Amino acid sequence: MLGVVANTDGRAEIMSAAMEVFLAAGAEFVVHCGDVGGRHVLDPMAQLGGIFVWGERDPDRMGLLRYAQSLGISCFGLMGEFEYGGKKFIVLHGNDKKVLKKLIDEQQYDYILVGHDLATEDRTVGRTRVINPGPLHGGQARSAILLDPETGKLKLLALS
Repeated sequence: MLGVVANTDGRAEIMSAAMEVFLAAGAEFVVHCGDVGGRHVLDPMAQLGGIFVWGERDPDRMGLLRYAQSLGISCFGLMGEFEYGGKKFIVLHGNDKKVLKKLIDEQQYDYILVGHDLATEDRTVGRTRVINPGPLHGGQARSAILLDPETGKLKLLALS
């Protein structure tokens, strides 16, 4: 099971709250879809390990990359692919809508994980499922997602 978050914008306490839920639910690692907002946000992620991409609100990109490496967390830069549960994923922040559209049109992935937009999204186009967990900060509600790629089950978590 994957924990998926986006848009922490430097709020480590919100990331910690999400991690508590992920750990209790048996998540195996975390995917952060960008706008991390500060190195300290990666500290809670180190409990499970995970991967992240940069968003447009991540000015200290090299600092995030180096700090993540020291914690055993992978930084994919602007975009990265991985396989999990027999499924092919790509993760990106999603602020470049042309790139996102191209990835959807190409139909090369089972899952596209994005952030940026301040609303949750779960839609399927052809064979590709596009998921945005919603923001941990900056939206009307704080949310994260638990995803079991093998079964396709998704649980939206409202965090206070």
